[in-house]
Amino acid sequence: MKVGLQMRINKLIIQGPQYKRTLSFTTGLNIISGEKTSGKSLVLSLIDFALGKDKINLVVQKELNQYADRIFLECFFSDDVYTIERTLKKDKSKFMVYYCPFENIDEYIPQKMIKSEFQTFIMDNLGAYEYEKVKGIPKSEDLTTETVSFRDLFRFCFVNQQQLGTHAFLSHNEAMKKYKNPIVFEIIFDLVDRGQNEIQSEIAKKSNIINNLERSIAELSGYLKQRDNNDFFKLEEEIENFDEEILLLQNNRMSILHRQNEIDEANKSNDSYRLVYEEILKIDNYLNKVKKSSSNLHLGIESNSILLNDYMNERKNIEATEQINYMLKIDDQDLMCPLCHTIIEKKSDNSDELNTKKALQSIRKEIDNKIKMVERVINTSQKKIVDNENEIEKITTKKRILQRTLAEFSKEVKTPYLSELNALNVQINKLEQEKSILLESKRVHKKISELEKKIEKNQDLLAALKTRLNNLKNQQLDKKTIIDSISSKYKDNLALMRYNDLSDTYIDENTYIPYYQGSSVYEQESGGLLECMQFSYLESIVSSEYSKHHPQLLMFDTISKYFGTNVIKQKIEDDEKGMINDPQVYLNIFQILENLGKNNQIIVVENTPPEEMLKYEKYSFRSGERGLIDLTENEFVDDQTE
Repeated sequence: MKVGLQMRINKLIIQGPQYKRTLSFTTGLNIISGEKTSGKSLVLSLIDFALGKDKINLVVQKELNQYADRIFLECFFSDDVYTIERTLKKDKSKFMVYYCPFENIDEYIPQKMIKSEFQTFIMDNLGAYEYEKVKGIPKSEDLTTETVSFRDLFRFCFVNQQQLGTHAFLSHNEAMKKYKNPIVFEIIFDLVDRGQNEIQSEIAKKSNIINNLERSIAELSGYLKQRDNNDFFKLEEEIENFDEEILLLQNNRMSILHRQNEIDEANKSNDSYRLVYEEILKIDNYLNKVKKSSSNLHLGIESNSILLNDYMNERKNIEATEQINYMLKIDDQDLMCPLCHTIIEKKSDNSDELNTKKALQSIRKEIDNKIKMVERVINTSQKKIVDNENEIEKITTKKRILQRTLAEFSKEVKTPYLSELNALNVQINKLEQEKSILLESKRVHKKISELEKKIEKNQDLLAALKTRLNNLKNQQLDKKTIIDSISSKYKDNLALMRYNDLSDTYIDENTYIPYYQGSSVYEQESGGLLECMQFSYLESIVSSEYSKHHPQLLMFDTISKYFGTNVIKQKIEDDEKGMINDPQVYLNIFQILENLGKNNQIIVVENTPPEEMLKYEKYSFRSGERGLIDLTENEFVDDQTE
């Protein structure tokens, strides 16, 4: 039986200042279908990004760039739920982890993590250990270590469209990744040979982590005790009491505002009141127009002043050039032959000098004209501003007179509600401030709960390490037994895909990669065969009873890449060598995934899934406005409507 912890994607939330869409997923098979360029593959890419992928290309994803700036991923590890937040545009190196469902994140203090911390966090939740691999430094005799972590393990979970059915499977085309794959396989099946010193070092690390967490809890508990908020249930009761008081005051305020509005309407029904009121509105509009005019004039003066300063500097440069031209007389300089050192007689020609002087004088005159023109514009604007100020003062005086008249008209029916409203606002603000202090204490309580969960997880990992240390002399489960078991299931899967001759077909005991008829998955040329081998291989790993640390999550992008479907007859193109035009094989693939989904989570992107699998279709996108970024699905609009 499996002892690892399952990881399950529950919700993907795409959010921006004015847009929000939630995609929910279930345990088992989830299919996302639809047209090309509708955002199907983007769903998988966003999940991958939330779990540590370096970036999302927002230049290509224009709608996502326009409407969203962050994503949230709500996921389960066993029975524990977490919400991961990551921004799409700024500060993408940070991961915010909330120890709660998405709907409750406002009540929790998130834990901010860098990528390496986040990867460790996931591995701890999977009950797995990060592996430090020693490797050489290029062009050096020194050694360094590199961590084999969750991003490496996730290659055995998510196969994108570029890797499926190609030699890029498991990033085999990337030298810095492919060498880690055998270690990842050993991590999944708990086959890593960890020596006594390494285990003792890991025990020390876990013990230190637990001690630090306990100290943090003690500090937070001291904070609560100092504020007399260490009783969580009493704290919640006080917050509820504040909510009731605030709601009562808000209802009173609404009632008074309603009565005040009725009085204002009654006042407006009086002809004299209405005429004066409308005149004041006209004056306000006119004042705004004059003030806007003055503001534009000020901006114009500033820009013209900068232009004037540039012209002044340009004139100084021209004057300096003129002075140099007058002082430097090339005709007065003696010329000497470089060979015989005799003085050369030179005939003077002043035409060039005269032309230069005229050109400089013409330029200076043009600049002088520009300076005068800009100065006239500035002076005119300044005069207009003074006129506007005089006009504003005159109109404002008229407005004050009309306001006093309006007050006289409404004096008899007006009630002193303003003072009551101000008093209520003061009371509400005071209660809100006192409530916010209690809410902060409530968040601290939840933070303590998070730390206690961390201690519990680390204690479990510590116990497992100590058990392993005690059992070092005992042999682990024979590796050959595991490989034989996986190889058997791998061949069974290929048989379901109508590969009948399975001679020399196996999982290699040293490299852990799949072979078919003596050739590895990186030596075969047929895209259809490659895809079948890859599916069979991953399914045999995930379904294995010995697979302790696989997340039990698989994601595939476009299974029909090398298969005929039962909807559209595919045409074999030159770049699609090895396509299998057999709809039954295509259906068998989905039936394997359907069966695998009984104990695991599968998310598949497919244009046209088999009709028999449409019951698992969670979302179907269309190109354009009805794709992933669909404004008709904007939850912010729904909230405002309610």
